[in-house]
Amino acid sequence: MKVSMRGFGVSPWWLALRRRVVNPHGWLFLCIALCCPQAAWADAVWQFVDRDGVVHMGNAAPPQTRGLVWIDQPPLARAGQAPERGVGALKLPGYKDAKPHLEAAALSAAIDPALVIAVAAAESAFNTEAVSRKGALGLMQVMPATAERYGVAAHSTAEGRKAVMVPQVNAQIGSRYLADLLRLFDGDKELALAAYNAGEGAVMKYGKRIPPYPETQQYVERVMRLYRTLSR
Repeated sequence: MKVSMRGFGVSPWWLALRRRVVNPHGWLFLCIALCCPQAAWADAVWQFVDRDGVVHMGNAAPPQTRGLVWIDQPPLARAGQAPERGVGALKLPGYKDAKPHLEAAALSAAIDPALVIAVAAAESAFNTEAVSRKGALGLMQVMPATAERYGVAAHSTAEGRKAVMVPQVNAQIGSRYLADLLRLFDGDKELALAAYNAGEGAVMKYGKRIPPYPETQQYVERVMRLYRTLSR
């Protein structure tokens, strides 16, 4: 996957999301809720995938805003106007349709719906058709092996879609997995999220600490920021 980071005007600390998501209907515009306290533009990181599969992202003013979707609001549109950080996630295409499935799955797994929604926003931007180059599927980017762990084989349904891609099923699998990770790590949300991203083995390997992987560290920060916003 090619990544263009020419739009970053603050810090090279930002790294691209190492996951290519394919939209069978054409252009896919993604967003990532990332912040950097060094500049106003860092409150509004943008990202999209072009037709050649190149991921473009940045925290400097984008060359154009057509088609971009934001999780965090862009910089102040008018003097004195405070941005509402994180609320853009609720404006993503697919959010309204995905929300009932995510909330029901979270309640079934006895975990906070806001956390499940934050994970889905970071994982797929509520795109139920998302497929990563590593094979993660659907709304919560469930791996086939994880689906099988919870009794859902990644086989095609009568409608020709993989069972795990059905939003209700995908949300249930992702929520149950997240709930098990929370139990494994004594309710520590950050460790559970790190394990969701990198695998529980990676967290165990580093002594029940967030692995020193930039992608995982940024993922945990991004999801926790969204979670705190949604919990208000």
